[in-house]
Amino acid sequence: MQLFLEIAYYSLKNLLYTLKSPIFLMVVLIIFMQYRKIEKVETRLYNTLVSTAFGLLGGVIASIIFIFMGTTINTEDFYFLMPLAIGLSLIHPRFICFSYAGGILALSNLIIGYPDINIPGILMIVGVLHLIESLLILLDGSTWKTPVFMEREGEIVGGFTLNRFWPVPFIIFVNGQIIYPATIVAILGYGDYALANYPEKKSRETAGILSIFSIILIIFAKLSMNYEIFKYIGAIFSPLGHEIVIKIGQKIEENGKYLFKPSPQGLKILDVLPGGIGKKLNLESGDIIVSLNGSKIYSDRDVEAILNYNPNYIWMDILNREKEIITKEFKDSKNGINTLGLLTVGGIDEYQFIVREKESFINRMIDKFRKRKARFKN
Repeated sequence: MQLFLEIAYYSLKNLLYTLKSPIFLMVVLIIFMQYRKIEKVETRLYNTLVSTAFGLLGGVIASIIFIFMGTTINTEDFYFLMPLAIGLSLIHPRFICFSYAGGILALSNLIIGYPDINIPGILMIVGVLHLIESLLILLDGSTWKTPVFMEREGEIVGGFTLNRFWPVPFIIFVNGQIIYPATIVAILGYGDYALANYPEKKSRETAGILSIFSIILIIFAKLSMNYEIFKYIGAIFSPLGHEIVIKIGQKIEENGKYLFKPSPQGLKILDVLPGGIGKKLNLESGDIIVSLNGSKIYSDRDVEAILNYNPNYIWMDILNREKEIITKEFKDSKNGINTLGLLTVGGIDEYQFIVREKESFINRMIDKFRKRKARFKN
């Protein structure tokens, strides 16, 4: 226990020193820029600070694992790993993950002997960082959720995109003329969408699946230190297992029942806006407005028809997630009521935007070339 506490103290002390380093501050700035879609600067700053705090927690845990496992890497390993990961991201954004570049480099080393890398170390880094990522997704993955509409099977459904970024500084031993501890700063990111699950449940499912992949890869990495066959198994499992994790997540969404579709029972709530009446009434995503001031509600237009008179008092019958009918009341004698502060899933003709999944850089370039070629022919 004393050894564990000493390692934890040493790790935390060194990581706190990292907070003052230009590299760490640059990484935090990059994350701040990633939250640029949030309009208010104070909200972006808050998200960045929360991400940084969770990232430091992840860094301490990662450092403890690396030190206990006796993980070492060669400085040159990252000279091969980073450029390959960036190159693979041009094929598809998700390929920037080290599980793909690490697996490819390991297989290349095993088959042709080049590049000369520390395979157990690379596999251990990939496994541990994904384990930390799964923990961060569980704790913080659904904090920043953005309501969107997407096209599925010829119809428009509502849902949420989940995006989160964490700066994770960790300590690992580096092989040089002597073995010495070094602090490395990684950026871990989580991007997902929730159509058939609520964001909180989606994050828990993703974290669970990813943690299983991580633990298996860590076991393979540890065994590969003593058994050559596990270098091959780990090298293949690293990219293949990560693809399986992604496919499982996609299948869960595709085969599940979409939660945010127009409902015959009333007007379904997709999201509750901060500071609005819906927030004050404790309405939630998935609730259905059955009636407003005694009138049946099926679309935003029905709500607008009632609120156009700027009433001082409203009452709503709500069908909540537990399939219970509850009545909510709100009164504003001074200003009246002209909006509920809700984003809802109404009729298809009311949608004004659809979010499509990202294409790779190469595919975007090909599409642009085809469009230019078509214009030239015309």
